[in-house]
Amino acid sequence: MHKNKYCVYNTTRETFLSLGVHVADTALTRLKGLIGRLKLATDDGLWVVPSRGIHTIGVTFPLDLIYLDADSRVIHIRESFPPFHIAPLITQAASVLQLPTHTIYSSHSQVGDQMLICTADEMETRLTTDSVPTMEKSEVGEVPVIPKNAIQRWLSNLFSKDRRRADRLATRNLTAYFWNGGEATPHEVRDISSTGLYLRTDERWYPGTVVKMTLQDNDPNVTVTGQTITVESMAVRTGEDGTGLQFVLPDSEDRRDAPQALLDGADTNTLKQFLERFQRE
Repeated sequence: MHKNKYCVYNTTRETFLSLGVHVADTALTRLKGLIGRLKLATDDGLWVVPSRGIHTIGVTFPLDLIYLDADSRVIHIRESFPPFHIAPLITQAASVLQLPTHTIYSSHSQVGDQMLICTADEMETRLTTDSVPTMEKSEVGEVPVIPKNAIQRWLSNLFSKDRRRADRLATRNLTAYFWNGGEATPHEVRDISSTGLYLRTDERWYPGTVVKMTLQDNDPNVTVTGQTITVESMAVRTGEDGTGLQFVLPDSEDRRDAPQALLDGADTNTLKQFLERFQRE
């Protein structure tokens, strides 16, 4: 197995899928796959090269599978592929990504999207162009160059100390739930505004990752009606005790170019009504 870890970036959606994928590029590592692993962490995964299909016999957890052609373009996807199964063979595939469940959904990845897979150092060199992605040689084959403005936007989101565009509201009884493949547990919302929230959590999503959040007001004086709301949010920055997320609302002007079907959370007016209770405190 290749010692380097690779970043996986969807240049079509401008989202990261992983920052720590290993490469299985020998007969032995391709055969072994993820056998013996107990789970996949957020920054984990396997890129099987070459491959037209994989198996999960001996793997004890589900996986998201992304089949790529020779140009690293997505030609087939399988979400939450179960353990102890043989995945379909795709004759046009040149490699297969095995990633944690929910990766495909959170990155908005679809068939036809262009992927870039390279080391972190190589990713930095792709800041040299503003043009449409072109192909360059790397140690694992030809990879596209990311447009400079896309990477700069990701870097600014990652290192920005303050991206707030609206007043933050203190929240004493608000918790958030999200699905990460395990049991849903409540997480404290430190503060919230009409544009985003800061969540106290050990999760560290890649900038650009879309996470569906269910917000619940635990105030005993609040009736069941209007106590919860589901919103789409995008990770934009990390802190010592959590992650800052920006709301992605179906009717917002600055929403990502995600398919509308994926933006099925609350709209601006619904979120505004939900937040009014905290403005009164």
